[in-house]
Amino acid sequence: MRDRYHALRSALIAAVLPAAFGGKMGSAGPALTEQTREAIEKCISRSAPPWPDEWKKDYIDTIRSAIESHGHTKHYAERLEILAKGFGPYWESFTKTGDRSHFDVHLARIRWYVEHLMGTEFPSEQERRKLRDQYTEIWDHAATSLLAQFPFLDPNAVRGAKTDHLNQYYRKIETPLMPVYLRPMSEEQVGQIKQRWHDLRYARVDLWRSLGGDSTLPGSNPRRDYRLTQKSLAQLDTHIWAIVATAPDYYRSAMENRIKALEHVYHLKREARTKQQRMEKGHSRQLAQSEHIGFLLGALLETARCFDGLTLANRQEQTTLGQPPRASKGGGAHEVEQGSREK
Repeated sequence: MRDRYHALRSALIAAVLPAAFGGKMGSAGPALTEQTREAIEKCISRSAPPWPDEWKKDYIDTIRSAIESHGHTKHYAERLEILAKGFGPYWESFTKTGDRSHFDVHLARIRWYVEHLMGTEFPSEQERRKLRDQYTEIWDHAATSLLAQFPFLDPNAVRGAKTDHLNQYYRKIETPLMPVYLRPMSEEQVGQIKQRWHDLRYARVDLWRSLGGDSTLPGSNPRRDYRLTQKSLAQLDTHIWAIVATAPDYYRSAMENRIKALEHVYHLKREARTKQQRMEKGHSRQLAQSEHIGFLLGALLETARCFDGLTLANRQEQTTLGQPPRASKGGGAHEVEQGSREK
């Protein structure tokens, strides 16, 4: 995949630089835009997302429209190079589904990213270094406070996790397709990010426990310490986006529609689950009633068999003693009364 990006970058530079240096940037713009669009389209086609062709066309056309609306901006070639290099990793980073509301979120997001990239003041090399230094400062602060909060962590594991995690952000700063990696932050924003990190210190205790935080012996579990550091530092990403990036209205609207769609799906699933439970409960009640009736019928049949057995035994006993079986209590009483009269 890296070779594809390098090849694309070379093609873009080869197409743009001669025109740019010759003062013909305006005529080279449409050609460069089309080359970028074709490269993005090929990247999308290779991964075969579960989107109808109409959705794919909308996605690509949205990118092209955002590019063409800034065709006369400064550093046009550099911006498209960032888009070409940054799109591939970004495309691979998120999940694609066949849900329309989910697609609309991704559509609004790429529009936001490209419009911000093409329309925001392009950073100088000094500003890029400043942004890189700011990320380094924030990550150093987080790692130091993590060791202060959990003094039993392995310092080497924490430093290694911080370095690996920070390198991912350095690569994003080199190809700043996303808004939070294009320009440096203000000092106030850096301070707010550090404060939010401090406010979530108790959440990191829960995180430590979820990773099996049962031992507080220094350096007893470097692998756990590495994972704890990585997962803790991942929280910084949320803080940075919340403080630095300002989402446009169309993106917020798409997110609101997505939330409503998820709530609707959840409501339908809950109704279906409630209905299923009600049906199972009714079936269980009917089954219990059937079993109870069956038990009563069995008991009645058993009682009848016992009564018949006792009657037969009584008759056999009377026959053995030479007495005729008594049909009923009334008949026996009549015989005794008649015997008394004869005497």
